[in-house]
Amino acid sequence: MKRKTLIIPMSLCITAALSLGTPIQVLAGSPEFSRTADEWARLRDNVLEYGEIADLVHEYNSTVLQNENEYRKENSRTPKEITSAYLDAANSAWGAYSNAQDGMTAAQSLIAARQAENAAEDNVMTEDKKRTQLLNSLEERNIVKQAQSTMNTYYQLQYQLTSLKKNRELLEATVTSTQGRQAQGMATQADVLNAQQNLQSADAQIIAMENQIESTRQNLIITLGWAQNANPEIRPMPPIDVQRILDMDVASDTQKALDADYTLQVDQRELENANSEANRQIKRQKIEEEKQKIAVAVSDGYQKVIEAQSSYEEAVTNLEVAVKNWNTANTKYQLGSISRMEYIQEETAKVKAEMDVEVKNLELFQAMEAYDWVVEGVR
Repeated sequence: MKRKTLIIPMSLCITAALSLGTPIQVLAGSPEFSRTADEWARLRDNVLEYGEIADLVHEYNSTVLQNENEYRKENSRTPKEITSAYLDAANSAWGAYSNAQDGMTAAQSLIAARQAENAAEDNVMTEDKKRTQLLNSLEERNIVKQAQSTMNTYYQLQYQLTSLKKNRELLEATVTSTQGRQAQGMATQADVLNAQQNLQSADAQIIAMENQIESTRQNLIITLGWAQNANPEIRPMPPIDVQRILDMDVASDTQKALDADYTLQVDQRELENANSEANRQIKRQKIEEEKQKIAVAVSDGYQKVIEAQSSYEEAVTNLEVAVKNWNTANTKYQLGSISRMEYIQEETAKVKAEMDVEVKNLELFQAMEAYDWVVEGVR
């Protein structure tokens, strides 16, 4: 299923969708000339790559498209017209308050009047188009950040599912072994029931994990413009570039974050637009607090990268041990010196260690991405 940009009568779209079971895709947010033919082809195929997420969000995410539409609509009215409308509403509410015949009506009218007056004042303070653009850009980048995290989680869950399935093989073998030992008088019925319960529990965990994976997949593709019943190919996550860690510098990156931070930029615009010294003082205090938060976010983000790197290296070491143990067990099993159960135990430990390395690798990747997002102005 590919995204479509041709403008086709809606009746024909619906007819085709119903007859073919094909999900209707949203139109791109940008005009055709804004990208090359190759770029559009890459975004319109039925393949999702990590590096495409930002462009897919920009062109197809419903929230981003709605924000852009509302921005254009709002800018068709002047700030003075919007403020005037709020003041008219406030005057009307004050009139209702003065003429109210009961306490409930008076209270409701008073609340409405004050809300309208506050809205009028807020509009005067925030009529700056740049502020709206900053807020929209921040929301879009947060959606990109979340989508990247969701794709990362999708693959972490896949690796965890592999571990669960391998563990199920061990538990199934345990049931068979326990039943055999019971027949020889070496295990009780309670032992068999316990082994069977462990296997049933593993089956339930696998089902729950599969459901979580599907839910995560749907959340990801819907965010990027696919229909809920679409089935795009989700390509593997990109490899880690260790050089990125070596290039991290908390001091210089903190300054970059201060310069780029979207929330701080919005606060600064509101300070410039504030129409009273009291409002300006509040904004100055908030800006100073935000600067402190940014510095902390960069420092914390770096520490999380280092911790994730350490966890990954530990997982690699554990895998080396697990592989060595499995090789030894494999040799012994071929010679008949250990049981099948003992061999399966070592094989399961090896697979779990392999999957743990993959998960820790993705956790490190996510920590690095989170750090870069803070430096780029998104907390």
